[in-house]
Amino acid sequence: MRRQDEWLNIQEHSFSIKKIGQYFRTCKPPSAQDADGWRGREHVGWLFADGDSTLQGLLRTHLILPNILGDFLADHVDEIAGGRMFALEKANNSLRPIVIGSLWRRCAARLGVAEVRSNVATFFMSQYTNFIQFGGESDGATRCAQVTQLLAAAWA
Repeated sequence: MRRQDEWLNIQEHSFSIKKIGQYFRTCKPPSAQDADGWRGREHVGWLFADGDSTLQGLLRTHLILPNILGDFLADHVDEIAGGRMFALEKANNSLRPIVIGSLWRRCAARLGVAEVRSNVATFFMSQYTNFIQFGGESDGATRCAQVTQLLAAAWA
C-alpha cells in the first residue's frame, strides 16, 4: 500500500466525523462553565450531534485535520495555532475567557495519539523489557523522552 493510500485510510477511520463527535461527547471539559452551565466543548459538541454532514465535514477538513497536517496559511498560523479567545459569562456575572481553538487542537491530538498508541507502546516494550515496570525510573521513561526529543529536533 502506498503511503498516500495508507494516510487516506488512517484519515478516513481515525479522524472520521464519528470519532470527532465521540471525542466531543466524552472529552474532559477544558474550561469552567458559562452562566448557562455550558463549557467550551458543549458549544462545539452539538455541531456533531445532528446529521449535518456538510458542516461536520467542513469542521473536520478546515479546523481539525490542519492540526495533524500542519496545513495552515502562513499568515494565519499564529491565529490558528493559538486559537481565538472568547469570553463566557459565568453565573456570578463575571467573565471566563476560553480559547476555542484549543478544542480543535485537543481533538486532533487525542485522535492522533489514539492512532499511534499501540505502535509506540509496542516499540518501547520491545526495546526495553522493563519499560512499563520502571516507567518512572531513568530506564524506560528517560529513553522515551530522549526519543521524543530526537524526533522533535528532526522535525524542527
